[in-house]
Amino acid sequence: MRIHSFYLSYFLLIFSTSLSVDTFAQMFRVNTEHEDRDRHYLLYLPTGFTNQSSIDLVIGFHGYGGTASGLEREVTGNFNQFADKYNFIALYPQSAYFFDEDQYISTFNDTSASKSIESKPLICTKKAHKYPKFPSCKNPNRCSYQPCIDDLGFIKNIIEEVKAKYSIKNIYVFGNSTGGMFAQRFGCTYPELIKGIMNVIGMQALGFSCTPNKPVNFTIYGALEDTSISPVKSEAPDGYLYEPMKTISDRWVEKFGCTESREVRRRNKETFIESVNTGCQSDIIIKSILNIEGEHLWPESGYDESTGKSSWVAYGFCATELQSDLNIDLCRENARRDPWGTEYLVRHLLNID
Repeated sequence: MRIHSFYLSYFLLIFSTSLSVDTFAQMFRVNTEHEDRDRHYLLYLPTGFTNQSSIDLVIGFHGYGGTASGLEREVTGNFNQFADKYNFIALYPQSAYFFDEDQYISTFNDTSASKSIESKPLICTKKAHKYPKFPSCKNPNRCSYQPCIDDLGFIKNIIEEVKAKYSIKNIYVFGNSTGGMFAQRFGCTYPELIKGIMNVIGMQALGFSCTPNKPVNFTIYGALEDTSISPVKSEAPDGYLYEPMKTISDRWVEKFGCTESREVRRRNKETFIESVNTGCQSDIIIKSILNIEGEHLWPESGYDESTGKSSWVAYGFCATELQSDLNIDLCRENARRDPWGTEYLVRHLLNID
């Protein structure tokens, strides 16, 4: 893997921060290669960063049809503000993508939905929606919708590059929807690299739920009114099959011998039931959070003050100027919402009481 234009991007970072106090102006793009493919990611250095002491790294993965900048700007409502508040470097990889006619298709390969015709088990019903197949896949089965490339290795290499340049203390990964599935898969594959995992609205495919061979802090979040990937039902409306959230959480609890459990009910604009498991190996904490009113979104992202109800909003299917070469809609400038919901999950990811 080879890095391009890193120092030019870094110069632009320094130059832009001298002109503006907007946190987004301090994020820059790193172009690179993996498996002879052009790849890139976005990197944000928090306000006041000097690289004189160790700092945490938080990596966020976008969902199906999303982008790295769309995750930061719209899905999470300006995630970088929490990199400033809690002093960590934020990194947003861009998945592989292609256009199926005029439709932009993107997602990471968590290895469950990039299988060949012969692969078992299948993760969808016979009547399931037929998603476009990535050109990198040869003889994909009818349930395949992910690229057939080594995304796990891509992220591992990115981590090695960032650690070579910055003094990294702890690494946390999170993801939205299919990005949440990938975050969990990456943590299961490379637990020695990771301090904490958060899977947001991304129940893993039925038969493909994973636990790591070493203890890692883990949080999974789902929304009861989610009409895309339910945390309680195995079959989604599109005919794809998923592990229920409780099944996933219970496997982690059993694997790491957690001996204490408590349930906390929390109310802001929406209601959350937190199941917190402690007394686990290596003192890790395993949590599942069920949003009673929320949809396939981050907490309270779809809450309407005028109606007092939550509904789905199309966040994140866009790009900022840093990814203008994707040739899709630009993200909304006014996407910054009440930050409570995103901060709520950030604090769970970092295990801040």
